[in-house]
Amino acid sequence: MIDAPWGELSIILLILGASALTQGLLGFGFGIVAMTLLPLTLGLKDAVTFLALLNAVIMVLSLYWQKRAFRWRDARFLIGGALLGIPLGAMLVGLLSEQILYLLLGGTMACIGLGHFVTRVKILRPSNPRWEVPIGVASGILAASFNMGGPPLVAYVYSRQWTTDQAKAVLASLFVVTGFMRLFFIGLTGVDLPKVLTWAAIMVIPTALILRGAIALGHRIPHEFLRPVVFAYLGGVGLYYLFLH
Repeated sequence: MIDAPWGELSIILLILGASALTQGLLGFGFGIVAMTLLPLTLGLKDAVTFLALLNAVIMVLSLYWQKRAFRWRDARFLIGGALLGIPLGAMLVGLLSEQILYLLLGGTMACIGLGHFVTRVKILRPSNPRWEVPIGVASGILAASFNMGGPPLVAYVYSRQWTTDQAKAVLASLFVVTGFMRLFFIGLTGVDLPKVLTWAAIMVIPTALILRGAIALGHRIPHEFLRPVVFAYLGGVGLYYLFLH
């Protein structure tokens, strides 16, 4: 399924470009956007493995370019929870059929995407920061299963009284951890790993260049303008996977 012609390669590059643009502007969205479209081209399990490899590199670059705003105390319990959730998500990919995974992916995206517009309740920081661990666990499960662990984190991080740069740095740190932990479980998906590695190597440089430009542009565009578009897109594609795929 990875033996794609050059026309299909161009489509994949466009998908990754849109994903990197979203990530750079908002601080999240690379996995969300990519995983809503890549399965239509590569199939779900190939897309999960392909994106896991690429995502690890892209998230390291994202954190590096926003490292000045990162503070360990903001992310430590979220990271701890994510480390617990990743093995559970990786097991789901290896054990469940693609049809069931599509239903889980679609339901998750639809609930989070449409829930953004239905629920406008502000999430406060827990009095005990260790309650951030379950949020990290949920993110780890989604990251390992679908390479899209951002939604539960975004709902929490963007509710905090942080600057946009702080929020983006915390998200990037979590995505680095989940991205690299996910690599340890790649063999469970049963894909042709050498071919997946080749495609990821081809895509990493142009995707990184788009990400760098988007981060610079993101300092000029209010994220509140673009954020509803991402969640509307997430909800719409989630409904597609649930009812039309």
